[in-house]
This record gives sequence, structure tokens and C-alpha cells, in this order.
Amino acid sequence: MDIVVANDLKLKKGKSVNGLATKQWSFSDPEFQRKKRVAEYKVYSVEGKLIGSFRKSFRWIKDKYNHVVYG
Repeated sequence: MDIVVANDLKLKKGKSVNGLATKQWSFSDPEFQRKKRVAEYKVYSVEGKLIGSFRKSFRWIKDKYNHVVYG
């Protein structure tokens, strides 16, 4: 019976085989820091859109009120 060892199996960093990661990660990992930074940018973007939408709505209500009251 022949036993074949797969030594030529090449894995990229972070890829998993059978649920086991080939690279340990930590909070100081540059890739983790990048993902965290990108997520923060997305949060700022959503906050900006929300605030802008609120301002536009408030301005519309204010303009309608002024138009009804003052003609």
C-alpha cells in the first residue's frame, strides 16, 4: 500500500483547510487594522448621510411652515 504525502499543496495566507486557519491573527495584524479602518470610514459615511438627510427634512418642514404662515 502506497502512502502519498501532499507536500506540494500551496496555501495562501489566511485561507483555511478543514476549518483551521494557516495564519494566526492578532489585533496588531496590519490586515486587521486595515479592515477596522475601512469599517470606521463606512460608519462615518453612513453618519454623514443620516445627518444630511435629517437636515434636508428639517429644512423642508421649516420652508413649508414659513410658506403656510407667511404666504
